[in-house]
Amino acid sequence: MVYALINFLIGVILVSQSFKLDRQSTKYQSSSSLVNLILFASANFFSMALTVFLTLKGTKQFALIGGRITYFLFGWLAVSSCDYILKYPDYKRTGFMKVMRIILIMGAGYFAFFAPNGLTAFYYNNNGFEIVSGLLAISKLGNSLWITKLDAFYLLYTVFFPAFVSIMVLVRAEHTKAKLIRQNMVNSVIGFVLSWITFWFIREASNYMYHITALTPVGFLPQLFLFIRSNENDEVVDRHGVVRGFLRFLIEFLIPVCIICGAYILLAPYNAVYVYLYPVLLFVIVTVVVTIGVVCRKMFGNSELFRKKRYEQSFESDISSLDFAKNPQEITDEVYKIFKKYLGTSSMRIVMEDGSGSTSVVYSSDGNTSIAVPFDHGTGDVIMNAHRQVIFREQVTRHGDLSSIKGKLENLFKETNSDALIMLNEGRNFIGLILLGPKSSGNIYSDYDFEVFNKYYSNLFVVGYYIKNIMNESVVGIVNREIRMSGQIITSIQENMDLIQSKKVDAGYLMIPAHNIGGEFVDMIRLTDTRHIFIIGALSGKGIAASMSMVILKSIIRTFLAETTDFKKLVAKVNGFIRDSLPKGTFFAGIFGLLDFTNDTLYYINCGSPALYVYTRAYNNVIEVQGEGHILGFVKDISPLLKVKKVKLAEGDIIMSVTDGILDTKSLRGDIFGKQRTQNALMDNSTYPAEKMTKFAYEVLVDFASKELENDVTMLVIKYLGNKA
Repeated sequence: MVYALINFLIGVILVSQSFKLDRQSTKYQSSSSLVNLILFASANFFSMALTVFLTLKGTKQFALIGGRITYFLFGWLAVSSCDYILKYPDYKRTGFMKVMRIILIMGAGYFAFFAPNGLTAFYYNNNGFEIVSGLLAISKLGNSLWITKLDAFYLLYTVFFPAFVSIMVLVRAEHTKAKLIRQNMVNSVIGFVLSWITFWFIREASNYMYHITALTPVGFLPQLFLFIRSNENDEVVDRHGVVRGFLRFLIEFLIPVCIICGAYILLAPYNAVYVYLYPVLLFVIVTVVVTIGVVCRKMFGNSELFRKKRYEQSFESDISSLDFAKNPQEITDEVYKIFKKYLGTSSMRIVMEDGSGSTSVVYSSDGNTSIAVPFDHGTGDVIMNAHRQVIFREQVTRHGDLSSIKGKLENLFKETNSDALIMLNEGRNFIGLILLGPKSSGNIYSDYDFEVFNKYYSNLFVVGYYIKNIMNESVVGIVNREIRMSGQIITSIQENMDLIQSKKVDAGYLMIPAHNIGGEFVDMIRLTDTRHIFIIGALSGKGIAASMSMVILKSIIRTFLAETTDFKKLVAKVNGFIRDSLPKGTFFAGIFGLLDFTNDTLYYINCGSPALYVYTRAYNNVIEVQGEGHILGFVKDISPLLKVKKVKLAEGDIIMSVTDGILDTKSLRGDIFGKQRTQNALMDNSTYPAEKMTKFAYEVLVDFASKELENDVTMLVIKYLGNKA
């Protein structure tokens, strides 16, 4: 009974492993095929468990049927294993390969069910689990060599066919350019070799302990283990990697197997004495060993032994502490040094779109900026549609969503001598590329690198956006850095604004920084002809840091809009960006509004805005409606705190939002302008167009202060005209 439990337990473990791999099926093309293979292997173990059980508790006829099904599945699994490594990672089967696969599976079925004296009996006696099979003469020269038909079946399906396939795979590996894929193909062949050794060991051991035959499917485990490892592996193994891999193999596979086998050997003499206690005790030992292995894997999953060196925290610290007050050359050099320090990157190029649809290299660590970069907007569109910003050379073959531009990407990497691409885009607008050269160690960019790049993509985007808008001296001119940056940033914000073009709305805004540079802004973003988003608010801080954060935030909002259509999720993502990617301590106070002209409704989320007013013509009155709000940038997950409010709009209604620069302005006497004066300014000028309303309100503010304003002033007015033409 213990062998039935062991087979059953292994089947359960394989099923659980298949669920884990299934979660990766969208990540790697080979994962789905491997999931099917592992499920097939688990079916073979379950079938063997049932066969062993039937030899003990069932009739001989039922045991024979179970055994024949088991060995039919055994042969099918052997063929499927060969088929898997032939296809890895995305090789297309030829017609000949398909025909041979069918023939071999049919051959396994013939042997199991129809071959004369093929499998004649499965039974359990004092010697253990035994299988009866007829003899077959394999030589008639001199003395004939007789082996059982079952042994011939083993030779064909576990040795001869896998050996033939292994030679084919090794030949193909020699002609494969991708280092990682070539390595994984070789590892799969090594899996076959280890399985041959395991099958041989089980076969030899069965001469002394007949019941070991019941564990024959265990011979497939080494190759399945290496198939899984190859599928998950994301780095080319160097000398240190070999040591780590060997230690992982010892800890995760060999040591647990040896402990279980040792326990079995020690307890075997008590099998006949403790008929019921023996299998239960062995089952408990197996369960404990497996559980300890799983717990240790989780506890030490981030250690040097179990995965590649982790550099995420140090990388984040360095990339987040870039000083944008330095000159552009210093900043780009620092970015390259960060990549070189943590990844061993041999070179870096930054490519920018020049406004006419062409690209040019604006920075190269080797000084060669004249190199042509074969990248077009069609390629960029495919990458954006796949929701990717980071692509590695090794991923081009492994990821199906890039298949349509596989040739273009391979050519790009070849022509630029790069192994990694980071695409910078603002929503659907392509900005540029960061191209990273091969690692100095000869290794590849791994999945761990991919996770880090994606997590801190916003920081890399900041670098690209800075270069595009600030580094281009032909646009900016050589003047004082702070004046230069403030002027270009503010101009960039206004020029990129989607002014509301609708007969139902008249919108106007005003934004005047107190000291040329400020962190306040207004933005309007067109979603459709009938839906428009507006944002007004202020980022904490003053001067160059606040203005740079303002530009970045404005751009990233458009990027997020390309990823989500949910108004509330948009604000939550912005909160996360401010908290994780902008300088520590940065926060945003303002309003996110959504105007829907189809139902004449304003939806808004208050994010700590000091004032949002609605003038209703029907009551000739101003109402403050901003409600409860939470500043963005402090809470990690702000979603539960966000509340979407709505206001029904009628013809003649006016929306007005201001920042605290207006409300907190003081006169020479120390009086505060406050909310009441702001409302009065709205009421007194309500008959004018929106743009003039903002100017007149500002004039009222200046007259009140009677001195130079100390605060940034930002104001947005939206007059709802309704159906009025």
